[in-house]
Amino acid sequence: MGNKILVTGSTGNIGIYVVKELIEKGANVKAAVTDFNSVKAPINMLDCEFIEFDFLKPETFEAALLEVERIFLMRPPQLAKPKRDMLPFLKAAKAKGIKHIVFVSLLGVEKNPIVPHRKIEDMIRTLEIPYTFLRPSFFMQNLSTTHQEDIKLRNELYMPVGKAKTSFIDTRDIGLIAANCLVENTHFNKAYTLTGSEAVDYYQVADILTEVLNRKITYTNPATLSFRQTLIKRGTKKEFANVMTMLYIMTKLRTAELVTAEAEGLLKRRPITFKQYAEDHKHCWL
Repeated sequence: MGNKILVTGSTGNIGIYVVKELIEKGANVKAAVTDFNSVKAPINMLDCEFIEFDFLKPETFEAALLEVERIFLMRPPQLAKPKRDMLPFLKAAKAKGIKHIVFVSLLGVEKNPIVPHRKIEDMIRTLEIPYTFLRPSFFMQNLSTTHQEDIKLRNELYMPVGKAKTSFIDTRDIGLIAANCLVENTHFNKAYTLTGSEAVDYYQVADILTEVLNRKITYTNPATLSFRQTLIKRGTKKEFANVMTMLYIMTKLRTAELVTAEAEGLLKRRPITFKQYAEDHKHCWL
């Protein structure tokens, strides 16, 4: 058994920051990638070992888990059936004697048995692998990835949540918290609900983006069915469109308004504000 940390989703919204923070802490990192050819800067500039890995290819598990002691686990959004898509890897991790999994789950998952994140939490518990569950609110970075085109090309925020508020959190903060949990031995079998320090509605988000980008950004607040149909029409896979629609229905029911002090406690500072995030990611929407 080695002392390496396997980071799944290492090129993603959170994973890239987990890798960066772990390297800064002197950890021995294995960055899992589905395709070596798709590894672009900035992650390929980081000093770590890259390993080809795919949840749907059990033949990649052995090499990925070699000398690994702890795992940062992200569910790829397109994998909607955890028992089929994720359980084989979790069983392989258990067989290897993995000492700790830090899994990025979802705000309010303890009250929502339907979402894939909850099923994965239950699997990890059932397998009795020591865990830390990070349950973040919506990522600020969703607006510079998933919704980037809406803002950049259409000057709109297109999500069906009415006046409900969201306690957005920056994925840079989640990455730092995850790295801390992986290198400190005080987070076993704990679940943390991670939010920013305030909840804002999408009208406020549109105002902040308007100010930062110096052009009018409008929150269009479509009907839920129109939202789903438009996503599919624009090329989103049906399963992913369904997951997104369900998440926004939950948001509309005011499930994303909760603000906790847990992120601040774990970061030992205030979480990054939405305004700061928008300033830092301005280039994404220009």
